[in-house]
Amino acid sequence: MYFDNMVLYYKPTCPFCHKVLAFMEQEDIAMPMRDTLEPGVKDDLIRIAGKGQVPCLIVDGVPMFESDDIIRFLGDLILEREEG
Repeated sequence: MYFDNMVLYYKPTCPFCHKVLAFMEQEDIAMPMRDTLEPGVKDDLIRIAGKGQVPCLIVDGVPMFESDDIIRFLGDLILEREEG
């Protein structure tokens, strides 16, 4: 399942990011992703979201933080698509 209206900002060394990434892999969810260790990416995140906290899911320009909230949101989207 591919979501092109979202972008996940993550850092490979972040355990909370690993939690979100594991859920995405388990549920076969794909979307554009940005590694904040790459040059300029963290600056982009701060500009968009107001802070550099990861994981951060940007949905239609609106930031969502906290791994549990992101997983719950994605899980709800999966249910909506399956029921719809």
